[in-house]
Amino acid sequence: MRIIPRLHLTVALLVGLGVLGACNRSDDPAGPPLGSYRGVMTVAGGDLPFGLELAREDGAIVAYLINGPERVRATKVQLDGNRLSIQAPGYQNRIEAEFKDARFEGTVQLLRPRGVIKSVRFVGMPAQPWRFFPKPEIAPVDFSGRWALTFHGSDGSERAAIAELQQEGHEVWGTVLRASGDDRYIAGEVRGDTLFLSRFDGGSAYLYLGRLAGDGTLSGDFHTGGGFHETWSGRRDADAKLEDPARLTELKPGIDRFEFTFPDLDGNLYRFPDAQHAGKVVLITIGGSWCPNCHDEAVFLAELLASRRAQGLEVIQLMFEYTPDFASASASAREFAEKFAIDYPVLIAGTTIDDDVLKKLPQLAAFGAYPTLFAIDRQGHVRQVHAGFSGPATGLHFEQQNRELTMLVDGLLAEPR
Repeated sequence: MRIIPRLHLTVALLVGLGVLGACNRSDDPAGPPLGSYRGVMTVAGGDLPFGLELAREDGAIVAYLINGPERVRATKVQLDGNRLSIQAPGYQNRIEAEFKDARFEGTVQLLRPRGVIKSVRFVGMPAQPWRFFPKPEIAPVDFSGRWALTFHGSDGSERAAIAELQQEGHEVWGTVLRASGDDRYIAGEVRGDTLFLSRFDGGSAYLYLGRLAGDGTLSGDFHTGGGFHETWSGRRDADAKLEDPARLTELKPGIDRFEFTFPDLDGNLYRFPDAQHAGKVVLITIGGSWCPNCHDEAVFLAELLASRRAQGLEVIQLMFEYTPDFASASASAREFAEKFAIDYPVLIAGTTIDDDVLKKLPQLAAFGAYPTLFAIDRQGHVRQVHAGFSGPATGLHFEQQNRELTMLVDGLLAEPR
């Protein structure tokens, strides 16, 4: 995992929080100021904070959602008088708020499965340069390192994960890795023996609360903006490993080919395989606009395709969205495609509910991760299944994964047509 020097981290945080310069105001002198805000969502576990910055760029208002070293830029922002509306880039989630009593008050509207909109209370307070607490812990407990975690579901289920954390003073940042991907950039603080971490980057909203016991056990609660809750526990373990993600998604025995027909974003049917795919290496990825790890994968796939299309590489994106309504699903997928300037087929394949992936793709015996990538050789055979995607927050894991996938594709492209 990449280590951020203390000086660079401090400067990055100051810039992200807007405390290196005075706040500017919007066009209305009495309106809300531009600059840094401490955004807070209210979830079952308490306050879920994130950094928010409003700025004017090229004459337009933009917003940045800040978590640790990441700044997610949102351009679909409206600041009309005291009313603020922010469309999360690539998602169907929104912040809707009004500036009153020297702060923004409103909701974060989260799209959930079956098209349900979950409204979560939101407050944005200007010029508050902290995440959880206004005063730092003087002598914080050290939570840095690699932690082997177990998440405990209310149904008795257990899932393994790994937390990789870095710490400077009382500030902590890092991510949680799972077999299916990672939790992207989470950031927070230490208070006594308790760890507070959160994330809202426009996609998922996560809150981690953990307490370190005298025997070295770390345990706590995990809450999401959508209302999901689990408990978790773990210990430091430099050698912690996850299960093989290849077991999450599998083809049925004896099957090594894909066949499907799905509509594109305009409703036109797209078939695979077809004459246009003959003799080419094809990457088929199953994802959804709601899936943060799918966003990270899209960056990698777009860059890989741009450098290898001339050699015979193609990419097809199968989207399983939160709603069965085609107009709504295609609008969500179009936002996703526009965010990454995707120039390969994006198809509306189904929904995330009722095992729809297995119904729409009967070649599969099991499906367990968004995204899942299928690498198909020039003869049309599935050569490898890659379940999940580790994003840039995972540091060295992200770099190793991308090297391995690139080597896989280059090897397939080197085979005869």
